[in-house]
Amino acid sequence: MSNKTIAWLSTVILSSVLGSIGGFYATQTALGEPLAKLGLTTPVFILDRAAWIKGLPADASQETINKAMEDWREKAGQLAKAGYLVIDSGLVVAAPEDVYVRPQP
Repeated sequence: MSNKTIAWLSTVILSSVLGSIGGFYATQTALGEPLAKLGLTTPVFILDRAAWIKGLPADASQETINKAMEDWREKAGQLAKAGYLVIDSGLVVAAPEDVYVRPQP
């Protein structure tokens, strides 16, 4: 290999290594605090039972209502098994919209 080729390859490799180190450092600096806070918080989901009930037809049978409530309890159980604290929406005073779990239309 010629000296030019070796110099070019060395420059490319050095640039890649320095870019990777710089990217890692920038990511650690930018995400270090949010990730540390995330590790200290309990993941929470709010199940909106009222929305579950409102989603039922007005002439829903008792069997349909019971099935909807069973689905609601099942969803709560799945979330709890996954490590989330599950709260009924009727007990929440204020929360960000993205923690609510509502039935899919």
